Amino acid sequence: MTAWTRSRLKSMGVIVLIAVTVTPMFNWATDGFRSIGQGILDALLISIASTGYLFFVRDGLMRAWVRRSSFAFNLAVNSAVLVAFFVIGRGIGQVITTGEARFFMRSLTDDHLPWASALFVVLVVGLMFLVQMNRMIGQNVLGYFVMGSYHRPRDEERAFLFIDLVGSTGLAEELGGPRYYLMLRQFVDLLTEPVLESRGQIYQYAGDEVVVTWRMKDAVDAANCVRCYFLFADALETARSDFERAYGHVPAFRAGLHGGSVIAGELGDLKQEIVYVGDALNVGARLEEHAKRGEHGLVVSDELLARTTLPDAYEAKPLGAIDVRGRVEGIAVSEVVRREPERSGA
Repeated sequence: MTAWTRSRLKSMGVIVLIAVTVTPMFNWATDGFRSIGQGILDALLISIASTGYLFFVRDGLMRAWVRRSSFAFNLAVNSAVLVAFFVIGRGIGQVITTGEARFFMRSLTDDHLPWASALFVVLVVGLMFLVQMNRMIGQNVLGYFVMGSYHRPRDEERAFLFIDLVGSTGLAEELGGPRYYLMLRQFVDLLTEPVLESRGQIYQYAGDEVVVTWRMKDAVDAANCVRCYFLFADALETARSDFERAYGHVPAFRAGLHGGSVIAGELGDLKQEIVYVGDALNVGARLEEHAKRGEHGLVVSDELLARTTLPDAYEAKPLGAIDVRGRVEGIAVSEVVRREPERSGA
């Protein structure tokens, strides 16, 4: 099971739990004690069908088609599908509890339908809003805002992976703006599974650069911050034929990785973000530049390597010390590569 699937199933479970908790209480308040059991069953059927569609069909099987369609069209289609799930799920629920098929049609005209419809609309609008907000501002970031986790600035230990697309200027000229953007979007989308699998978060998109971050504990555990780079390389290799067919080119990338103490907090008035400030970001960005100049794949500070244990599949090749703007002393770095398989003797 992929990390993306696990993440969706977890979210689905939370939503179903909320639905089977809220709906029977709502039914009891609007239709009496006798409708509590019906509320649990209806909520279970409708929430599983609705979240399954939103997470695994709309955002899974139909994702490419959805992204090509307009917002208004998607809203109309999703609304129609969810209303159908509501009507069918509620009818099936009544058939199950009564054991009589005729109650399916009666569910369309019973006195409680307006109340049930109002609750469904509120829950669906709230669900779609939360899902979209979580996607727009970043995984878990909405929760940080709600809980006020970064309302006051605080010190954190974090690692940052700076990923940069190689030859972006030439690609943009060769492909043209719109095709280049589609390629860039497909390139960035491939990061989803590696980031989730390595327990990271997307921090920033900056043109053709992506910054991934981890709490230091998660970054060094099983060398997650290093594994993310190679998982992304594997994902790109798997999609090689897709890129060649669509764009005649397979994108490549280089990366810099460093970690340390940063100040984290909410920043901005017209547009708020959770922002990290500190030397760790400056150094990480410089390492990515060094990787680009030296045509290295992944350049990692020795400071960060000393805090983690590389899996046997990888090895660090020292590159010496490099100068970093803002630092009096240079910083020792290494290129992390896949270890060459041992060759058996003749």
